[in-house]
Amino acid sequence: MKFNKNITIIVSAMLLLFACSQEQAPQTIPPQTVSTLSAQAENLPLVFTYPARLVSDYDVILKAQVSGMVVEKLFNAGDLVKKGDVLFIIEQDKFQASVDSAYGKALTARATFDNMDKEFQRSKQLFRKKALSQKEYDAALANFKNAQANLISARADLKNARIDLANTEIKAPFDGIVGDGLVNIGEYISASTTQLVRVTNLNPIYADFSISDTDKLDIVRNTQDGKWNLDSFKAHLHLNGQNVEGKLYFIDSVIDSNSGTVKAKAIFDNNASLLLPGAFATVTSEGFVQKNGFKIPQIAIKQDQNEIYVYTLVEGKVAKTPVHISYQNNEYVIIDNGLKNGDKIIIDNFKKIHQGSEVVEVNKK
Repeated sequence: MKFNKNITIIVSAMLLLFACSQEQAPQTIPPQTVSTLSAQAENLPLVFTYPARLVSDYDVILKAQVSGMVVEKLFNAGDLVKKGDVLFIIEQDKFQASVDSAYGKALTARATFDNMDKEFQRSKQLFRKKALSQKEYDAALANFKNAQANLISARADLKNARIDLANTEIKAPFDGIVGDGLVNIGEYISASTTQLVRVTNLNPIYADFSISDTDKLDIVRNTQDGKWNLDSFKAHLHLNGQNVEGKLYFIDSVIDSNSGTVKAKAIFDNNASLLLPGAFATVTSEGFVQKNGFKIPQIAIKQDQNEIYVYTLVEGKVAKTPVHISYQNNEYVIIDNGLKNGDKIIIDNFKKIHQGSEVVEVNKK
């Protein structure tokens, strides 16, 4: 019996020691490491990039203002022409004959007018001396006015005939490049109907593009509030390896309800005629400056149902700091409200941290 009691004591002691060995002190999770970026306010240039299409503000298909047969064609397709260069000549003989006829009628009308003027002046003197009746005076006055009207009409006919003769020469309305002729020599053309040739001005050339309605509203709001400074409107055109500098020319004030965009246009010098209408390119608009903005990488931006925020490091712990974005692209955002100089913005290890987490700063930027 004494032996069994001793065994029981020994077993109980062993069980107690085993239980104690199973109880371990609670393990503490070591603080996570994070990299930070020190916030620093700067005046930051803003860049907007959009797809664009090159266009010309002067691009017309010429039509004749008189009918007749084409007798000369004075250009080759693709020629550069100056304003006033003659491109086609329409048969001029009949129009010259019309001028001559109208000129003769104008001379006759002038002679008749001169004669009626003399008759009227004599009648006026006689009427004052009461040597002419009222009826005779009225007849002289009517003849004079009729001759005057005929002279004015004859001169107008002569002017129109000369205009028609001048219009037999189809001239370039502006500097530009001509396309292929749409009519041949010997072909009869009809006034205001027959298409003759396309003329396109290449210098300057314009880039049409559309900006989002939010970009438009941001531009208006931030420039009016003084947050964005207009240093100068600049634009760069990127096409087939070319980079051409120009300037922003126009931003519409109306938002297209179908696309939610606003029309815009940039202008570029094209002295070498290397940029052609119809080509698609990329336009980068520059000149806006965000005053006292904070530039941080996109990866640092977080968002929940209520707000946009970043994580900052405050006294060794993660803090949630709401911010307002004034501009962003694929790489970075610019913050205009919510940060102050010296704030430590956390930029990595987001899967292992949350608001209130204790962290250790290992990389500072």
